[in-house]
This record gives sequence, C-alpha cells and structure tokens, in this order.
Amino acid sequence: MGRGRASGLGAVVGLALACLIWRPAGAEDGMSTQLAESFVQSVGDRAVEILRSCGREGASVDQEALGELIRAGFNIELIGRFVLGKYARKATTAQLGEYRRLYRDFFVDSYARQLCAFRGDRVTVLGSQPVGARDMMVETRVDRDGQSLNASWRVRRSKGAYKIIDLVFDGVSMALSQRQEFAAIIVNGGVERLLEVLRSKLAADARAGDPRPDAGEARAAKGPESARGGSEGAVMAAPVSR
Repeated sequence: MGRGRASGLGAVVGLALACLIWRPAGAEDGMSTQLAESFVQSVGDRAVEILRSCGREGASVDQEALGELIRAGFNIELIGRFVLGKYARKATTAQLGEYRRLYRDFFVDSYARQLCAFRGDRVTVLGSQPVGARDMMVETRVDRDGQSLNASWRVRRSKGAYKIIDLVFDGVSMALSQRQEFAAIIVNGGVERLLEVLRSKLAADARAGDPRPDAGEARAAKGPESARGGSEGAVMAAPVSR
C-alpha cells in the first residue's frame, strides 16, 4: 500500500460515504435483498476508487478516505465483541475498555490491508442469500488484470442502517480467523497478553510509518514488543460469523 497521504476528503467524499449508512424512511429492521446488495456495491465501488493505485510503487492512497470507508461500512463494535468471544468474561472492566480502544485501530489496520485486494477494475454483485434471521450474505466478484477474486460480505441491518459484520475471501472468514488467533493468545497468556500483542503491533506500525488510517492513535500506543512466531505472528501478519 502506498505511503503518501492525499488531501482532505471534502464534500464529495462526504456525499459518497452517505450512501453507506442510509436509513430508508419508514423501513423496519428486516433485511432487504436489494438494499443489502446495493449497499455492498457502494462499498466495493468506493474501495476500488480509493485503492485503485494501491500496491503500485510510488503510488499513494487517500488514507483518510479509506479509514472513513471502513468506519462507515463496518460494525466494528459488534465484530470486536465476537472476536473476543467468551474471553470477555475473563477480562476486567479496565481491560475491556482498553481492548475496545485498541481493537478499533487494529481492525482498521487489518481490513485496510484486505481491502487492498479491491484495487481492481470492477466489483460485481453476483447475488445474495439470507444467513440466519438477521443477516444477508452478499456474493461479489472483483475483476483485475484479467483475473478475478471472490468475496462474500455478511451484512446486518440495525436501527435502519446497513453494516458489514464479516468479510470472507475465498471461503475464509476474517472475523472467525481473528477470533481463533486471539483465543490462542489468550489461552497461552491471558487477556493481558492479547492487549500487549495489540499494543505492540500498533506501536510497531507507527514506528515503521505504516500508512493505515487512524495512525495518530497508534502512535500513542505503548507496550512491549511481542514475538512474531506462532499464533501471535499470525495476528501480526494476517487478517483477522457471528
């Protein structure tokens, strides 16, 4: 991903992001296939627009726009609770508060890297199907350089707003993968060890000048360096349904 930082978003980006959190007037909290698919299409189109030059030498990505896209399009709070799972009961109030703060940064980092896959020419919605009583899984294809990548977006509607709660690449759930990685760290070192790993990852990215969105908060993060082997290494290097 490029390391430059483009100019502010301005009104144009504000209008583009508005479509990510629209609330249909008079609608109930049930899922609409058409609206869920339109929502995912808008997120995919915006990701392609922002990340068109991602990964090309000397290119820059509008990090502010990328961070806004992720925060507007994903239910980070819900995903964070799912990822921590049953281990939330083992955490103190202070640990839970710090986890939520660290996870917001870590989530944007992880998903920014994954969304870099959308630097292709086009995102096409292939269809959707309900998952359980509350969610819709929207299938897409990303075309780039004569090849294609399949991605599924799990969407949930709450209080009239559509949000993504998982992103699945070629059958691998990012949320579930991250949940398993976090659990392995906690089993071996407790909740505090997970916090240390997250602090260390964010601090290391800040020192390296990682161009992820929300880097300002990461620069304030402090903590011991963690080993990069085993499951902790996987959390550092890889992406992270309900």
